[in-house]
Amino acid sequence: MTIELEASVVVPRKVDDVFAAAAGDADRLARYFTGYPPLIPGIAAAAIDGGGAPREGALRTVKLTDGTTIRERITRFDAPRAHGYEMAEMNALQRLFCANMISLWTFADEGGATRVVWRYSIVEKGALTWPLAWAVSRLFQRAMQRCLDNLSREER
Repeated sequence: MTIELEASVVVPRKVDDVFAAAAGDADRLARYFTGYPPLIPGIAAAAIDGGGAPREGALRTVKLTDGTTIRERITRFDAPRAHGYEMAEMNALQRLFCANMISLWTFADEGGATRVVWRYSIVEKGALTWPLAWAVSRLFQRAMQRCLDNLSREER
């Protein structure tokens, strides 16, 4: 079973700037994704493995505020329209109930502003873990919206 989540926001900046802030600089994610403690940690730092710019197929190591680390595989990098990734390595909580987590951010020009839509598919392991996956996903969706709200408030 897959749990589908979505968050969205209109950011009062141009699409190129918003895409660069949200997807182009991995380390900036720590400013936006503060999590939803205690179950959903924020991002402490993020970087493309081996350095360089994000690109399809690249791995991104993400250090979380609870001391754990995850790795994401970039599956789509279509600047400035879309950025997608899936889990390459999950932390213990994610492994408990997830088979995978798949994310897609889309960016659309709205007359000088940018509509950002963040979708997450949580592929959970089965009926026994579904209640935990559902509960954690509700908190994760709040963390997603908080992240987008933080992105929209950032001054350029």
